[in-house]
Amino acid sequence: MMRTLLMTVVLLAPLCCPSAGLAQEEEGAAFDPSPFLSSMIALRGAAVTCDPFVANSPGQRTAAVPEFFSTLKQTLPELVDAETQASLNRFVGSQAAVLCRDKLQAAYTTYGAQVRIYAERKPEDWPEPPEISSAAWCSSEHCLEF
Repeated sequence: MMRTLLMTVVLLAPLCCPSAGLAQEEEGAAFDPSPFLSSMIALRGAAVTCDPFVANSPGQRTAAVPEFFSTLKQTLPELVDAETQASLNRFVGSQAAVLCRDKLQAAYTTYGAQVRIYAERKPEDWPEPPEISSAAWCSSEHCLEF
């Protein structure tokens, strides 16, 4: 009788108390680092692609990204977007710099948001996210120095 009652409670708990079932699912669910890793790869790609067009060496500032992947025993492919670089080379320097500045800022913003999520949810034995600082890529609003 006790065994039957216990089985009934276990079977009906998800039906009567959906939050109890969700809590168990959340505890058992593995953390998905894909958005964090994707944001890091996008940032590194933007940095190495735009490095020739802006100041403050975005390629050097994101050098921690390949190191992070190396810690995970992963190798990043070459992330320079040659097609984008070829297009940027056709622009006036300041136009290319403005486009890169905006691309870098968007990538840094996304990465920053993902770092916070990763830091809160990652398992303890996973590496800390790389600290990558952003900087002013241009000294004027319209990057006229380029």
